[in-house]
Amino acid sequence: MGKKDEVKRSIAAALALPKEIVLNLPLISLIGGEELIIENYKGVVEYTDERIRVNTNAGILKIEGRKMILKQITSENISVTGSIIRLEFMN
Repeated sequence: MGKKDEVKRSIAAALALPKEIVLNLPLISLIGGEELIIENYKGVVEYTDERIRVNTNAGILKIEGRKMILKQITSENISVTGSIIRLEFMN
């Protein structure tokens, strides 16, 4: 983490601002292993029904599961449905 990010984190903490907005980090919401919503993403790198890789400012997010589909893709977020088994950040 660079000095610039440390300053941004300090400002976000002092002003009680959401880190995902100030640092442009992904916000990931998992709903019971059946739906995953990713906000602040850069793009989809790979997409199959068993593996999806999404580019974010925090690295590549690898999603593994079964019968997964991209339910919705907008400029703000991605919604994945199916049986979500594992999430992993790859740097």
